[in-house]
Amino acid sequence: MQALLNDLQTWYAAHCDDEWEHAFGIRISTLDNPGWSVQIGLRDTRLENKPFAQIERDETEDSWLVCKVEEKRFVGCGDPSRLEEILGIFLTWAKSEPDWLTPPSEKEMAARRDREFWATLGEEIGPERCAEPGCERKRIQYSVLCRRHHFETIRHRPAPDAD
Repeated sequence: MQALLNDLQTWYAAHCDDEWEHAFGIRISTLDNPGWSVQIGLRDTRLENKPFAQIERDETEDSWLVCKVEEKRFVGCGDPSRLEEILGIFLTWAKSEPDWLTPPSEKEMAARRDREFWATLGEEIGPERCAEPGCERKRIQYSVLCRRHHFETIRHRPAPDAD
């Protein structure tokens, strides 16, 4: 257990930058059924978009465990004997990522935020054309611009998926 705690502490400390830890971090608490609940914030880490196959072990009423990733958080719950196993599952998954202790660079974070914003803009619907002179594309919902020109007007840089 000591090695797991050391690795978890190391991962947490590697991501603390005077901002991340105020919005994210790690919560370990108890459940009233009884059991453990572990929540680990993944936003702005290399694990944020890493696939995780949900684990569910429902052996008996008193022996159970569930680990999953939802809403950019690792969530693990289990019976009172499963805290070490939950932490081990998280750390095994985390360590499978190269540079698991290295936070994404500012450039990587900016690119990630740009892709997320791009995805929220939705499809071009028209029937009206983009208001940008010379553009033949249709506008997106709630805008007079196509997806690319709307992005570039807001972000002041080329769209990530501009064609």
